[in-house]
Amino acid sequence: MKKVLLIILLVFTQQIVAQKASPALSKSYSKTELQSFEEDGQGTINILNYAIEHACYSVAIPEGKEVSQFSTISLKSKKDIRFTDYQLRIIDRTQYFKIEGSNELLVVKSLNILKLEMQNKK
Repeated sequence: MKKVLLIILLVFTQQIVAQKASPALSKSYSKTELQSFEEDGQGTINILNYAIEHACYSVAIPEGKEVSQFSTISLKSKKDIRFTDYQLRIIDRTQYFKIEGSNELLVVKSLNILKLEMQNKK
């Protein structure tokens, strides 16, 4: 009986710990939004926590690609790009930004792409 209770407690504790927002997310989301993500039951907060390290990358602008419609962003460094450092948000579509002073784009993955990545890592 004690072992069963211990297992249930461990599983419950793991779920609670896994549902906490990283402090970095407060750069892009309000406290109320983060609390809502923690309570939504859909794992949104886990996806956003994963996104801090995995959502952004830079890519050379393909030859002939029209990029004038993309906003320009000034990066502090092309290494370890985090969407939260630029107050960006993860949304339902992939976002593209022209990187100032370069011939590259910053790509911010969509919520759905990040969710699929997480599922495929399991």
